[in-house]
Amino acid sequence: MSQPPSPRLPGLGTPMQQRGGTAGWNYPVNPFELQKQLEQGIEHHKAGRGEEAERVYRAVLAKVPNQPDALNLLGVLAMEAGSHEAAFDFLERAVAARPKDPAILNNYGNALSLVRRYEDAIKHLERALAIKPDMADAWLNLGRTLNLSGQGERALKCFERLVKLRPDSQAAKSGISRAYLSLGRTKDAEDTARDLIATAPGTSSGYVNLSNAVKFKPGAPEIEQVEALIASKETSSKELRGLQFAAAKMYDDVGRYDDAFRYFDLANKSAAGKYDPKAIETSYAELKKTYTRKFFEERANTGLDSERPVFIVGMPRSGTTLTETIIGAHPLAHAAGELETIKRCEREMADLVFRDEGVQKNARTLSWVGVEVLAQRYLDAIDAKTRNAGAKRITDKMPHNFQGVGFIAMLFPNARIIHTKRSPFDTCLSIWQQNFNDAHSYARNLADLGHHYAHYLHLMQHWREVLPGRLLEIEYEDLVENQEAVSRKLIDFVGLPWDDACLRPQDVKRTVLTASVWQVRQPVYKRSAGRWKNYEQHLGPLRDALKAAGADV
Repeated sequence: MSQPPSPRLPGLGTPMQQRGGTAGWNYPVNPFELQKQLEQGIEHHKAGRGEEAERVYRAVLAKVPNQPDALNLLGVLAMEAGSHEAAFDFLERAVAARPKDPAILNNYGNALSLVRRYEDAIKHLERALAIKPDMADAWLNLGRTLNLSGQGERALKCFERLVKLRPDSQAAKSGISRAYLSLGRTKDAEDTARDLIATAPGTSSGYVNLSNAVKFKPGAPEIEQVEALIASKETSSKELRGLQFAAAKMYDDVGRYDDAFRYFDLANKSAAGKYDPKAIETSYAELKKTYTRKFFEERANTGLDSERPVFIVGMPRSGTTLTETIIGAHPLAHAAGELETIKRCEREMADLVFRDEGVQKNARTLSWVGVEVLAQRYLDAIDAKTRNAGAKRITDKMPHNFQGVGFIAMLFPNARIIHTKRSPFDTCLSIWQQNFNDAHSYARNLADLGHHYAHYLHLMQHWREVLPGRLLEIEYEDLVENQEAVSRKLIDFVGLPWDDACLRPQDVKRTVLTASVWQVRQPVYKRSAGRWKNYEQHLGPLRDALKAAGADV
């Protein structure tokens, strides 16, 4: 899986040398004393003494409330701790205090990328590079973010630029391998990963990339090599998690499922981020309170009548990528991948209502003009992203848009919404086996996964009740068993004439994110159905949580 961009600690220097001028300094306070304090905090930070570093940075802010370096570094600490909201607060203030500091722009871009706001992240990282073209960390982070947003070709160019700046950069070579993989250039991805292993056998990235690029066979030497690295005292905790996921994938490939489960469990337990079940329950209750039948009856004539967007929703690993690729194989359709644009439009409601009272209350008070403004912004955004004026349908397969079905229906009363479903055990197990970022905090623990999945089921039932007939529901198992029949149903639902290209989704040339990239490059196959049975003896916590939350399994 692609890893999130890494935060950057700025280089040291006097306040006026490397800090972009005097913004944020209060001259009754001696700036050189503050610089000394910052250096002390950075030393704590680099040594892993986060609490001491935070105490020093806050002491600087007590003297100069908007001192940008302290805000920037507190934002980095918050990112490292998985506290994304706190990171945003600090880094937004840092950018406001010093808007042209490339180090701050780079870190803010990181924070945005971590929560999948890729479009905004790319803008800030590009600004950092426009100001400082030789900033290697920003090239790395921009490449990673572009790859995560489905722009593999652009990502590849960023990593190639990074190689010119740092010819021996393992991160650049790792990024190139990941970009190749997302573009379907599997052999290039494998070769780059093996080259990385040969040049840096003691690091994790080559093995992690290789594990995503190939299917291993019993006796593969890389299995023992990864085991040795995991056991080595020289391996850092940061690298250990990636190696554990790689070992788990290798053991799964060769059918040693107990060993695979053990390593998946270790890798997930080491992840940051804590799942909050009450927050999910409260959020979904508020959604149901907002988007009622009465809500839609009162807004029967609002929104834009465009049929161009097609939304594919469902839990991750439920078949969203395969469904999108089948539709995207049609010559009159374009597969745009996972877009964060709906979430962005939800946030932008705050500027279009008289009083910002949170996303759901904003939806209740948004005027018909506000609805049309946001719908047009969405259409403009997908046009700008796809640059495919000839496409009559553009798919957006952000899985967690299942939370935004009501919002989507308000903006586009004629848009097609496809819900992909898969066995809860196969879905949850597959999620648990992915090295997702911290935005998927529910994915680290089988009991949390069961709770989250059950409440997803309850929310989808609500959408069926308040939006009867609006969703086409596709069973993954039915799709792989009856590919042509289900594919024809999909194409008919989105309003396009049938084309036989839709039977060959593996031939589609486009960027696919790494969690699904290997499967989507193969002809449709049935091997993924029922995989959970290989791990059945370990899935008690998942089964219990699903039942406790009222899921019918």
